[in-house]
Amino acid sequence: MKRIFFALLIIVVLIITALVFDWGRREAAAPVLDQVSTTTDAFPIVVSYPKDGQEIKSPLKISGKAKGSWFFEGSFPIQLVDTNGFIIASGIASTSGEWMTEDFIDFSSEIEFIKPTSTINALLVFKKDNPSDKSDLDQSIFIPVILK
Repeated sequence: MKRIFFALLIIVVLIITALVFDWGRREAAAPVLDQVSTTTDAFPIVVSYPKDGQEIKSPLKISGKAKGSWFFEGSFPIQLVDTNGFIIASGIASTSGEWMTEDFIDFSSEIEFIKPTSTINALLVFKKDNPSDKSDLDQSIFIPVILK
């Protein structure tokens, strides 16, 4: 009887822990980019590297395509944020192409970071450049990654 109780207790603790972790991740990661999606208006960025859930190491070379509306002066900001909300690294995605378009254009970036000791999970945050500072025009897309 004690074994069954102990086993049920462990299962309940694991389920509660999983739910708490998942809810916390969903709050922090709320629009996570679906890597399977096609290039549509619903997903203004398509990241070639890194993919969702991929292990990454420093220096991280990022590449993909974004709608021209995400750029200002040919660039937009990128951040690497740990699960505690701390910014581990930041950088700028840039294009050498014509950014004043509504079409998708290639971008790339390279950021360096020091892996924190508190977590291996992080989010790569792509922020639409918003020179107007109007918060209603802000947009971000998140990709969960694993720090190596």
